[in-house]
Amino acid sequence: MSEDLKYNFNQGLVAIKKATQIFPNGSGVYKFLDEKKKILYVGKAKNLKKRISSYLSSKYQTNRIRLLINLTTDIKFIKTLTEVDSFILENNLIKQNKPRFNVRLIDDKSYPYICIETSSEWPRIKKYRGKLKKDDNYFGPYASVNAVDSVIKQMEAAFLLRSCTDNIFRSRKRPCILHQIKRCSAPCVEFISKEKYNKLVKNSISFLHGKNDDVKSKLINEMKLESASQNYEKAARLRDRISALSKISNEKYSDLNRKEDFDIIFLKKKDDLVSIHIFFFRGGRNLGNKDYLFENNFFDETEKIFSQFLYFFYTSNVPPKEILLNIKPIDINILKSLFLSFKNKVSIKVPQKGKKKVLLNMVEQNVDASLEKKKNEILHSNLTLSSLKNKLKLNEIPKRIEIYDNSHLSGTNPIGVMVVYENGKFIKSAYRKFNIKCKNNNTSDDYFMMSQVMERRFKISNDWKLKFPQLILVDGGLGQLNVVNKVLIEKKIKDIDILGIAKGKKRNAGDEKIFKLNEMFKLEKNDKILFFLQRLRDEAHRFAIQSTKNKHQKSLKNSLFDKINGVGRKTRLLLLSYFGTIDNIKTAGIEDLKKVPNIGLKMAEKIYKEFNKNV
Repeated sequence: MSEDLKYNFNQGLVAIKKATQIFPNGSGVYKFLDEKKKILYVGKAKNLKKRISSYLSSKYQTNRIRLLINLTTDIKFIKTLTEVDSFILENNLIKQNKPRFNVRLIDDKSYPYICIETSSEWPRIKKYRGKLKKDDNYFGPYASVNAVDSVIKQMEAAFLLRSCTDNIFRSRKRPCILHQIKRCSAPCVEFISKEKYNKLVKNSISFLHGKNDDVKSKLINEMKLESASQNYEKAARLRDRISALSKISNEKYSDLNRKEDFDIIFLKKKDDLVSIHIFFFRGGRNLGNKDYLFENNFFDETEKIFSQFLYFFYTSNVPPKEILLNIKPIDINILKSLFLSFKNKVSIKVPQKGKKKVLLNMVEQNVDASLEKKKNEILHSNLTLSSLKNKLKLNEIPKRIEIYDNSHLSGTNPIGVMVVYENGKFIKSAYRKFNIKCKNNNTSDDYFMMSQVMERRFKISNDWKLKFPQLILVDGGLGQLNVVNKVLIEKKIKDIDILGIAKGKKRNAGDEKIFKLNEMFKLEKNDKILFFLQRLRDEAHRFAIQSTKNKHQKSLKNSLFDKINGVGRKTRLLLLSYFGTIDNIKTAGIEDLKKVPNIGLKMAEKIYKEFNKNV
């Protein structure tokens, strides 16, 4: 069941005609509103009056525009001074309101960088997102967090730079495990001079700037000298550092020089799909790629969608010197004027020949492969969902499935979770956790937990709760189904199918029984529908177990201080912020504890005695 929508095409036309009488000439933004004053669509125009009048022409009334008019009861406008202002306002309203007929292309999360914190006395290497500070050195963006973690790990082995936080660095009395496994030179306890450490920092920056051959050659020469002098242990350490450098596998293109920084962004439509693919090149190296795939149900034309993507993307990420595209966006001149505000000059080009055109063709091959893969996944998912509907006698093919599971640790830290499967994939941004509210934070009553989760899920207090599933799947049998059904009846929610999947007595995979409220199914062990339901159930189970572990770890941290009178939440945070870890607090002396802000001698002695009473 979804929101009740009222369709009235004549009412929509009346709203448009009214708007044509009051809308001014000149640039601005307009908003189509439904009967609940919720924004359906946001658009911009050089001339508001002319743009709104165009909706009355049957020539331009596509099926999606007719649907928009059917749902519209009012149209509002915001006048702007320039077209650039209207472009910015339009996209900010789309990001803020997520209207049904606009497409919010990407999330607001920026891509990760490798940062070498040269503003620090002892520079640190770390993963970084956010605004780039001028006093530090940044390399990226990388297409994934895993890529950054992998490079940092090899950089630690190659250049022995510290990666610990400043609080941990200042509190150390002896080297940590990273020094023992030869991934840090232990500047925290001055196992290396500042001069030698700064040399390592300088070499690491040179390497990340693309001068890897220079850095590698120096290390090879040093290794040969140490070996010739029979300093075999030092030579072996240098050999390991050279090996670490070789494992950093950013692909170098022979015809690109070290100074070439650019992004390639490629948009392509195929059948009912649209793919936007972005490749990051820095210093002539490919730092990875990311693709965005959408069903082709856009209200706006492709060229405008491309403009929105570029604006959304580069307001969250720093643009390179050059952006290469395969098609020209509608608002390219506006984008160029906006990019003038960036620190570095940015050019936007559509290559027609040369080495950049060759790279563009390479990206297109990736786009084609991505589209074909997605098309096959959607086809397979649609066939599976259709079979699911027929075999288990559902009301409709479920486009959105919500899967629920509960978890606890011997009754403690109970938690319920919701996992979402939609459009052929798990939507992790839609996952939700529900901390179960009960006496002493302790219950193993699965029915009680399931009832509370359902009550809170279908209490419409947030926008995300307005989107209902066609199918609910719970890990459990008829008892759990009855609990879910009771809540839905109380909330007057209809037309949602409910299924339960329960393992047999021996808890073996393949022995599951599938429950409906009035029927039970036993599928063959090799049935693709059973595999699909198991996959959904297992993902919910994984998320529930992980969430319970995280909750337990958090409560464990807090409980360590519960026995110490006077140590509240604020003091705990101060201690953890200063020392970095619980182990560092446990091993700290009274003088070290006194250095923490707002902790005097008496409190320091109290904390020290608690953690050292058995010593």
